[in-house]
Order: sequence, then structure tokens, then C-alpha cells
Amino acid sequence: MKSGRHARILELISEQSIETQDDLLNCLKRDGYKATQATISRDIKDLRLVKALDSDGKYRYMSPAKIKMKKIKS
Repeated sequence: MKSGRHARILELISEQSIETQDDLLNCLKRDGYKATQATISRDIKDLRLVKALDSDGKYRYMSPAKIKMKKIKS
């Protein structure tokens, strides 16, 4: 269950701009996952997600690997 939720979180943050834990929680609930804000907070820590500035000038959750790739391409 946890690994499935983690995989979905990584998909979500790569597919769309997720700016808050609440945004992420709502997306997961829409997809049928049961979670709380505390669960999402732990997942973010486990996955080592960070908030980084995107091309629209907004901060969104990203994986550190994605940020490294963006820097390499720049």
C-alpha cells in the first residue's frame, strides 16, 4: 500500500504542479488512496521530495533527481 502510494506520488509530481500537501492529498484521494496530512508529510520525507521553483515562478514538489536533471540540461 505504501509503495503504491509512493509510486503514485512520484507520478503526480512529475505530471502536474503540486504546490501544497493539501493539493497532493486531494489528488491521492481522487485516485482512491486513503491518507491523512500526517501520512503525506511522512511520504514527502521518505521520498526526500523538495519544493523547487518551476518555470512558472511557483514552488512545487519535485524529486531531487528531477532537479539534478534540470540543472544538467541548463
